[in-house]
Amino acid sequence: MFSKVLSLDREKPLRMVIKTPFRGPGNLPAIYATPEAQGKIQGYVEFDSSEDIKGGNLDLCFRTKSEARWTRHYGETTVVYHNKDVLQKEKWDFELPHTRPGLITAGKTQFEFEVTLDTHTPSSIKGKRGWLNYRLRATLRRSFPKRNIEIVQDVWTFSSSLPAPGPNHLPVEPTELYGVWEEHLPYLVSYPNNSIYLGQVLPLTIKFGPFSKSSGHIGQDMIILDAVIKLKQYTRLWHRRDVKTETKEILEIPVNDGWPVGLSGLERTIDIPIPPAPRLSCTTYTRTVRKTHKIKLIMHVHTNTTTAKQARELRIEMDVHLTGPRPPTDLPPEELPPYSLQWEGDDEGDISD
Repeated sequence: MFSKVLSLDREKPLRMVIKTPFRGPGNLPAIYATPEAQGKIQGYVEFDSSEDIKGGNLDLCFRTKSEARWTRHYGETTVVYHNKDVLQKEKWDFELPHTRPGLITAGKTQFEFEVTLDTHTPSSIKGKRGWLNYRLRATLRRSFPKRNIEIVQDVWTFSSSLPAPGPNHLPVEPTELYGVWEEHLPYLVSYPNNSIYLGQVLPLTIKFGPFSKSSGHIGQDMIILDAVIKLKQYTRLWHRRDVKTETKEILEIPVNDGWPVGLSGLERTIDIPIPPAPRLSCTTYTRTVRKTHKIKLIMHVHTNTTTAKQARELRIEMDVHLTGPRPPTDLPPEELPPYSLQWEGDDEGDISD
Protein backbone atom coordinates (compact mmCIF):
# COMPACT_ATOMS: atom_id res chain seq x y z
CA MET A 1 0.00 0.00 0.00
CA PHE A 2 2.88 2.38 0.72
CA SER A 3 4.84 3.47 -2.31
CA LYS A 4 8.57 3.91 -1.95
CA VAL A 5 10.75 6.50 -3.61
CA LEU A 6 14.48 6.66 -4.06
CA SER A 7 16.48 9.83 -3.68
CA LEU A 8 16.91 11.88 -6.83
CA ASP A 9 20.49 10.58 -7.14
CA ARG A 10 20.04 6.84 -7.66
CA GLU A 11 23.61 6.20 -6.47
CA LYS A 12 22.89 7.59 -3.03
CA PRO A 13 22.68 4.92 -0.33
CA LEU A 14 19.71 6.66 1.38
CA ARG A 15 16.01 6.57 0.81
CA MET A 16 13.01 7.65 2.86
CA VAL A 17 9.58 6.01 2.97
CA ILE A 18 6.43 7.75 4.25
CA LYS A 19 3.76 5.28 5.31
CA THR A 20 0.58 6.72 3.86
CA PRO A 21 -1.79 5.55 1.14
CA PHE A 22 -2.75 9.11 0.23
CA ARG A 23 -1.34 11.58 -2.28
CA GLY A 24 -1.57 15.34 -2.10
CA PRO A 25 -0.90 18.21 -4.50
CA GLY A 26 2.40 18.07 -6.33
CA ASN A 27 2.32 14.24 -6.02
CA LEU A 28 3.46 14.50 -2.39
CA PRO A 29 2.54 11.94 0.28
CA ALA A 30 -0.47 13.29 2.20
CA ILE A 31 -1.31 13.25 5.92
CA TYR A 32 -4.65 14.19 7.54
CA ALA A 33 -5.21 15.82 10.93
CA THR A 34 -8.76 15.87 12.37
CA PRO A 35 -10.42 16.98 15.64
CA GLU A 36 -10.43 13.41 16.97
CA ALA A 37 -6.97 12.37 15.73
CA GLN A 38 -3.79 14.44 15.56
CA GLY A 39 -1.87 14.08 12.34
CA LYS A 40 1.00 11.59 12.37
CA ILE A 41 3.84 11.20 9.90
CA GLN A 42 5.23 7.67 10.06
CA GLY A 43 7.96 6.12 8.00
CA TYR A 44 11.56 5.05 7.94
CA VAL A 45 14.95 6.05 6.58
CA GLU A 46 16.97 3.29 4.98
CA PHE A 47 20.72 3.02 4.46
CA ASP A 48 21.63 0.47 1.78
CA SER A 49 25.11 -0.01 0.35
CA SER A 50 26.80 -3.02 -1.25
CA GLU A 51 30.21 -1.85 -0.04
CA ASP A 52 31.75 -0.03 2.89
CA ILE A 53 31.63 3.74 2.45
CA LYS A 54 33.18 6.61 4.33
CA GLY A 55 30.84 8.39 6.72
CA GLY A 56 29.59 8.87 10.24
CA ASN A 57 26.10 8.56 11.65
CA LEU A 58 22.69 9.57 10.32
CA ASP A 59 20.71 12.64 11.38
CA LEU A 60 16.98 13.08 10.72
CA CYS A 61 15.30 16.46 11.18
CA PHE A 62 11.62 17.34 10.85
CA ARG A 63 10.23 20.83 10.81
CA THR A 64 7.04 22.70 9.99
CA LYS A 65 7.77 26.18 8.68
CA SER A 66 5.76 29.10 7.35
CA GLU A 67 7.69 31.48 5.16
CA ALA A 68 7.18 34.74 3.29
CA ARG A 69 9.38 36.32 0.66
CA TRP A 70 8.71 39.28 -1.59
CA THR A 71 10.51 42.22 -3.20
CA ARG A 72 9.85 45.93 -3.48
CA HIS A 73 11.46 48.43 -5.80
CA TYR A 74 12.47 51.90 -4.59
CA GLY A 75 13.80 53.66 -7.66
CA GLU A 76 16.83 51.67 -8.75
CA THR A 77 17.03 49.84 -5.43
CA THR A 78 15.40 46.44 -4.91
CA VAL A 79 14.70 45.31 -1.34
CA VAL A 80 14.04 41.64 -0.56
CA TYR A 81 11.82 40.90 2.44
CA HIS A 82 12.21 37.39 3.82
CA ASN A 83 10.69 36.04 7.01
CA LYS A 84 10.17 32.54 8.36
CA ASP A 85 8.62 30.97 11.42
CA VAL A 86 9.35 27.41 12.55
CA LEU A 87 6.12 26.04 14.05
CA GLN A 88 7.37 22.58 15.05
CA LYS A 89 10.75 20.85 15.02
CA GLU A 90 12.07 17.41 16.00
CA LYS A 91 15.42 15.69 15.53
CA TRP A 92 16.78 12.13 15.72
CA ASP A 93 20.34 10.75 15.73
CA PHE A 94 20.75 7.21 14.37
CA GLU A 95 23.93 5.19 14.77
CA LEU A 96 25.07 3.23 11.73
CA PRO A 97 27.27 0.10 12.01
CA HIS A 98 30.94 0.88 11.34
CA THR A 99 33.77 -1.42 10.29
CA ARG A 100 36.12 1.10 11.86
CA PRO A 101 35.73 4.78 12.82
CA GLY A 102 34.72 6.77 9.74
CA LEU A 103 33.87 3.70 7.60
CA ILE A 104 30.24 2.55 7.44
CA THR A 105 29.76 -1.20 7.10
CA ALA A 106 28.10 -2.45 3.91
CA GLY A 107 24.54 -3.69 4.26
CA LYS A 108 20.96 -2.49 4.79
CA THR A 109 19.74 -0.72 7.93
CA GLN A 110 16.32 0.87 8.58
CA PHE A 111 15.43 3.49 11.16
CA GLU A 112 11.74 3.96 11.99
CA PHE A 113 10.40 7.40 12.91
CA GLU A 114 7.07 8.94 13.89
CA VAL A 115 6.07 12.59 14.21
CA THR A 116 2.87 13.62 15.98
CA LEU A 117 1.81 16.98 14.63
CA ASP A 118 0.86 19.72 17.06
CA THR A 119 -2.81 20.28 17.81
CA HIS A 120 -4.46 22.71 15.37
CA THR A 121 -1.54 22.38 12.98
CA PRO A 122 -2.21 24.40 9.80
CA SER A 123 -2.72 22.87 6.38
CA SER A 124 0.09 23.03 3.83
CA ILE A 125 0.27 26.07 1.53
CA LYS A 126 1.99 26.28 -1.82
CA GLY A 127 2.41 29.90 -2.85
CA LYS A 128 4.65 32.14 -4.86
CA ARG A 129 5.41 34.57 -2.02
CA GLY A 130 4.03 32.84 1.06
CA TRP A 131 4.05 29.14 1.85
CA LEU A 132 3.82 26.63 4.69
CA ASN A 133 5.35 23.17 4.40
CA TYR A 134 6.22 20.02 6.33
CA ARG A 135 9.70 18.67 5.58
CA LEU A 136 11.93 15.79 6.66
CA ARG A 137 15.66 15.87 5.96
CA ALA A 138 17.98 12.89 6.46
CA THR A 139 21.73 13.63 6.47
CA LEU A 140 24.58 11.15 6.40
CA ARG A 141 27.51 13.02 7.95
CA ARG A 142 30.87 12.72 6.19
CA SER A 143 34.25 14.33 6.79
CA PHE A 144 35.98 16.70 4.36
CA PRO A 145 36.63 16.34 1.44
CA LYS A 146 33.58 14.06 1.14
CA ARG A 147 30.21 15.82 0.96
CA ASN A 148 27.35 14.99 3.28
CA ILE A 149 24.68 12.80 1.68
CA GLU A 150 21.16 14.21 2.07
CA ILE A 151 17.63 13.28 1.14
CA VAL A 152 14.71 15.68 1.62
CA GLN A 153 11.06 14.62 1.73
CA ASP A 154 8.10 17.02 1.83
CA VAL A 155 4.71 15.91 3.15
CA TRP A 156 1.40 17.61 2.30
CA THR A 157 -0.78 18.04 5.38
CA PHE A 158 -4.54 18.53 5.36
CA SER A 159 -5.78 19.89 8.70
CA SER A 160 -9.55 19.62 9.05
CA SER A 161 -11.79 21.15 11.71
CA LEU A 162 -14.77 19.06 10.56
CA PRO A 163 -15.98 16.46 13.11
CA ALA A 164 -16.32 12.83 12.12
CA PRO A 165 -19.80 11.83 10.90
CA GLY A 166 -21.55 9.18 12.91
CA PRO A 167 -24.47 8.41 15.27
CA ASN A 168 -22.98 10.55 18.04
CA HIS A 169 -22.34 13.47 15.75
CA LEU A 170 -24.38 16.48 16.82
CA PRO A 171 -26.13 18.39 14.04
CA VAL A 172 -24.41 21.63 13.10
CA GLU A 173 -26.37 24.83 12.96
CA PRO A 174 -26.23 26.52 9.57
CA THR A 175 -24.28 29.75 9.19
CA GLU A 176 -26.63 32.63 8.46
CA LEU A 177 -26.19 36.27 7.54
CA TYR A 178 -29.18 38.61 7.99
CA GLY A 179 -29.39 42.08 6.54
CA VAL A 180 -31.64 44.76 5.07
CA TRP A 181 -30.61 46.33 1.80
CA GLU A 182 -30.97 50.12 1.84
CA GLU A 183 -33.39 49.71 4.78
CA HIS A 184 -36.09 48.40 2.44
CA LEU A 185 -35.32 44.82 1.38
CA PRO A 186 -34.58 42.12 4.00
CA TYR A 187 -32.37 39.21 2.99
CA LEU A 188 -30.91 36.02 4.45
CA VAL A 189 -27.86 34.15 3.13
CA SER A 190 -27.02 30.75 4.62
CA TYR A 191 -24.95 27.60 4.15
CA PRO A 192 -25.02 24.33 6.14
CA ASN A 193 -21.83 24.53 8.24
CA ASN A 194 -19.59 27.13 9.84
CA SER A 195 -16.56 25.55 8.14
CA ILE A 196 -16.20 25.00 4.41
CA TYR A 197 -13.69 22.42 3.25
CA LEU A 198 -11.52 22.54 0.15
CA GLY A 199 -13.05 20.62 -2.74
CA GLN A 200 -16.57 20.86 -1.35
CA VAL A 201 -19.67 21.70 -3.38
CA LEU A 202 -21.21 24.38 -1.15
CA PRO A 203 -24.99 24.93 -1.31
CA LEU A 204 -25.50 28.67 -0.77
CA THR A 205 -29.10 29.72 -0.14
CA ILE A 206 -30.19 33.31 -0.83
CA LYS A 207 -33.59 34.43 0.41
CA PHE A 208 -35.21 37.85 -0.05
CA GLY A 209 -38.31 38.95 1.82
CA PRO A 210 -40.94 41.31 0.43
CA PHE A 211 -40.18 45.03 0.26
CA SER A 212 -40.87 46.90 3.49
CA LYS A 213 -43.80 49.29 3.73
CA SER A 214 -41.48 52.29 3.81
CA SER A 215 -39.80 51.34 0.52
CA GLY A 216 -42.54 52.59 -1.78
CA HIS A 217 -42.38 49.25 -3.63
CA ILE A 218 -45.22 47.40 -1.92
CA GLY A 219 -46.99 45.17 -4.42
CA GLN A 220 -44.11 45.28 -6.92
CA ASP A 221 -42.15 42.32 -8.22
CA MET A 222 -38.42 42.17 -7.48
CA ILE A 223 -36.43 41.49 -10.66
CA ILE A 224 -32.76 40.44 -10.64
CA LEU A 225 -31.14 41.69 -13.82
CA ASP A 226 -27.79 39.96 -13.33
CA ALA A 227 -25.79 38.40 -10.51
CA VAL A 228 -22.35 37.00 -9.83
CA ILE A 229 -20.90 35.03 -6.92
CA LYS A 230 -17.20 35.48 -6.14
CA LEU A 231 -14.82 33.73 -3.79
CA LYS A 232 -11.86 35.89 -2.80
CA GLN A 233 -8.70 35.12 -0.88
CA TYR A 234 -6.80 37.78 1.07
CA THR A 235 -3.13 37.26 1.91
CA ARG A 236 -1.04 39.20 4.40
CA LEU A 237 2.71 38.60 4.61
CA TRP A 238 4.83 39.94 7.47
CA HIS A 239 8.49 40.86 7.85
CA ARG A 240 8.93 42.69 11.15
CA ARG A 241 6.87 45.87 10.61
CA ASP A 242 6.65 45.52 6.84
CA VAL A 243 3.43 44.02 5.51
CA LYS A 244 2.48 42.97 2.01
CA THR A 245 -1.20 42.46 1.19
CA GLU A 246 -2.58 40.63 -1.82
CA THR A 247 -6.07 39.86 -3.08
CA LYS A 248 -6.82 36.93 -5.35
CA GLU A 249 -10.14 36.16 -7.02
CA ILE A 250 -10.40 32.38 -6.79
CA LEU A 251 -13.82 31.87 -8.30
CA GLU A 252 -16.40 33.85 -10.26
CA ILE A 253 -19.78 32.31 -11.10
CA PRO A 254 -22.29 34.34 -13.17
CA VAL A 255 -25.88 33.59 -12.10
CA ASN A 256 -27.95 35.67 -14.48
CA ASP A 257 -30.76 33.24 -15.25
CA GLY A 258 -33.18 31.19 -13.21
CA TRP A 259 -34.17 33.77 -10.60
CA PRO A 260 -37.85 33.51 -9.57
CA VAL A 261 -40.10 36.56 -9.50
CA GLY A 262 -42.75 37.18 -6.88
CA LEU A 263 -44.47 39.72 -4.66
CA SER A 264 -43.64 37.89 -1.41
CA GLY A 265 -39.92 37.64 -2.02
CA LEU A 266 -37.81 34.89 -3.53
CA GLU A 267 -35.48 32.08 -2.56
CA ARG A 268 -32.79 30.21 -4.46
CA THR A 269 -29.98 27.76 -3.67
CA ILE A 270 -26.81 27.85 -5.77
CA ASP A 271 -24.11 25.18 -5.67
CA ILE A 272 -20.59 26.66 -5.45
CA PRO A 273 -17.69 24.32 -6.35
CA ILE A 274 -14.97 25.23 -3.83
CA PRO A 275 -11.58 24.55 -5.49
CA PRO A 276 -9.16 22.07 -3.90
CA ALA A 277 -5.56 22.71 -2.85
CA PRO A 278 -3.18 24.04 -4.07
CA ARG A 279 -5.30 26.50 -6.05
CA LEU A 280 -6.98 27.56 -2.83
CA SER A 281 -5.47 27.68 0.68
CA CYS A 282 -7.19 27.02 3.98
CA THR A 283 -7.84 29.91 6.33
CA THR A 284 -4.48 30.30 8.07
CA TYR A 285 -3.00 32.49 10.80
CA THR A 286 0.75 32.38 11.44
CA ARG A 287 3.27 35.10 12.28
CA THR A 288 4.47 35.27 8.68
CA VAL A 289 1.49 34.25 6.53
CA ARG A 290 -2.22 34.92 6.93
CA LYS A 291 -4.98 33.69 4.61
CA THR A 292 -8.59 34.86 4.96
CA HIS A 293 -11.59 34.50 2.64
CA LYS A 294 -14.88 36.10 1.62
CA ILE A 295 -17.84 35.03 -0.49
CA LYS A 296 -19.41 37.94 -2.34
CA LEU A 297 -22.82 38.14 -4.01
CA ILE A 298 -23.17 41.09 -6.37
CA MET A 299 -26.39 41.69 -8.28
CA HIS A 300 -28.36 44.43 -10.00
CA VAL A 301 -31.99 44.72 -8.92
CA HIS A 302 -35.05 46.60 -10.15
CA THR A 303 -38.81 46.16 -10.00
CA ASN A 304 -41.50 45.61 -12.58
CA THR A 305 -42.29 49.35 -12.47
CA THR A 306 -38.72 50.44 -13.29
CA THR A 307 -36.45 49.83 -16.27
CA ALA A 308 -33.25 47.81 -16.46
CA LYS A 309 -31.31 51.07 -16.71
CA GLN A 310 -32.65 52.01 -13.29
CA ALA A 311 -31.35 48.81 -11.66
CA ARG A 312 -29.38 49.29 -8.43
CA GLU A 313 -26.40 47.29 -7.20
CA LEU A 314 -27.00 44.98 -4.24
CA ARG A 315 -23.81 43.65 -2.64
CA ILE A 316 -23.59 41.02 0.13
CA GLU A 317 -20.25 39.91 1.62
CA MET A 318 -19.63 37.01 4.01
CA ASP A 319 -16.42 36.14 5.86
CA VAL A 320 -15.95 32.37 5.56
CA HIS A 321 -13.63 29.89 7.25
CA LEU A 322 -12.01 27.33 4.93
CA THR A 323 -10.63 24.10 6.38
CA GLY A 324 -8.99 21.00 4.99
CA PRO A 325 -11.03 17.98 3.89
CA ARG A 326 -11.38 14.90 6.04
CA PRO A 327 -9.47 11.77 4.98
CA PRO A 328 -11.18 9.80 2.21
CA THR A 329 -13.32 6.91 3.44
CA ASP A 330 -12.33 4.76 0.48
CA LEU A 331 -8.64 3.94 0.44
CA PRO A 332 -6.87 4.29 -2.90
CA PRO A 333 -5.69 1.16 -4.72
CA GLU A 334 -2.59 -0.53 -3.38
CA GLU A 335 -0.61 -0.01 -6.57
CA LEU A 336 0.06 3.72 -6.49
CA PRO A 337 2.72 5.55 -8.47
CA PRO A 338 5.77 6.59 -6.43
CA TYR A 339 5.32 9.90 -4.69
CA SER A 340 7.67 12.84 -5.09
CA LEU A 341 10.42 13.97 -2.78
CA GLN A 342 9.49 17.61 -3.27
CA TRP A 343 6.90 19.67 -5.16
CA GLU A 344 6.29 18.29 -8.65
CA GLY A 345 4.27 21.01 -10.26
CA ASP A 346 4.40 24.46 -11.72
CA ASP A 347 3.32 27.69 -10.04
CA GLU A 348 -0.35 27.24 -10.84
CA GLY A 349 -1.22 26.97 -7.17
CA ASP A 350 -1.97 29.65 -4.62
CA ILE A 351 -0.43 32.65 -6.41
CA SER A 352 -1.38 36.29 -6.10
CA ASP A 353 -0.15 38.96 -8.48
